[in-house]
Amino acid sequence: MTYFNYVILYCFWQIKGERSIYSVFHILNGKKSSQSIQDAHIFHLQPFFLSLPKLKRTYFNQKVRELEKSEYITHGENDVALVTELGSAAVLEYFRGDRFPSDMNGLIYGDQTRLFWMRLSLLVQVLSNGQRQESLYFPVQRNREVQDWVKNCIRTHPDRENLSSILYKELTHILNIQKGDPSLLVNRLTGYKDYGWTELQVAEMLGMNKEEFRFRFLNLLHAMLTEIERDPSVYPLLYSISLRNDHRNNLTISTSKTYDLYKRGHSLEEISRIRKLKQNTIEDHVIELILTQEDFPIEPFITREEYVKVLQVMQEEKTKRLKTIKEKLPQLTYFQIRAAIAKAGETRESTTRA
Repeated sequence: MTYFNYVILYCFWQIKGERSIYSVFHILNGKKSSQSIQDAHIFHLQPFFLSLPKLKRTYFNQKVRELEKSEYITHGENDVALVTELGSAAVLEYFRGDRFPSDMNGLIYGDQTRLFWMRLSLLVQVLSNGQRQESLYFPVQRNREVQDWVKNCIRTHPDRENLSSILYKELTHILNIQKGDPSLLVNRLTGYKDYGWTELQVAEMLGMNKEEFRFRFLNLLHAMLTEIERDPSVYPLLYSISLRNDHRNNLTISTSKTYDLYKRGHSLEEISRIRKLKQNTIEDHVIELILTQEDFPIEPFITREEYVKVLQVMQEEKTKRLKTIKEKLPQLTYFQIRAAIAKAGETRESTTRA
């Protein structure tokens, strides 16, 4: 059993049999669909969204079979994984202490993390070689947009001559206050005639498998991004590295278009007609907006009184299953119930963060 087995087990434990096993697969590889984003929010699996974008279904299935063989899960109807008492005890024991990636939040930092790392690693390489007047080397990042960004950063920085020292001071400061091991990042950086190690090489040096390294590395980067956003004045250079070009990355493209129309005053029916999409699809977008946009109101879709009733049923029945809630509150549509569940998940997340 590897670290990844326990990540999957934790996800199944959170979902409690209310989604198929492949909802977890889609969360892990960061499928940009309203359903996957909703599931990550509702079942509080935000840390793991887009954590393994290259995850193959065959490998995921292999890990699920290993959990079954260990009697940590059983297979229910409709491709559902049910965590056994043995599995519950195992996952709680395994993630005791600092093993859980508590600083990760793939829904917020998923795409931003990759961009931040690509820019940072290339900037370190360019500045290190520049200090030695070395211009012949293979760039660690081949992405043209990243290369152009680094060139522009160096060319336009007001204190260009001291850029290396500024970056060193900011990196040293932020790494020294992290709970995670700085060597997870430092050993992967490439400098003058000093090539960064691969994920596997660093993992072996630290005595962990590559999968565990992946989650610990992301956990460290997400913690850094959180700290940078909390106090950008302390890390002006790192803050500029972390900035995304598209500040609506947390929304799927289709939902962004729906949101633009909604803000112009169009009803859901009108948006459906304008965009030539089914009403259910537009409703999916609304649920995503409730989950991702602060202070997005649900009152246009469900009254406060009905919302409270949904919360009561969820608490009494200990479920988020639409069918169960619908049976108790037949006067509500499935969309209204979904909106209430989404708002409840968003409220709980905000309270937890506070």
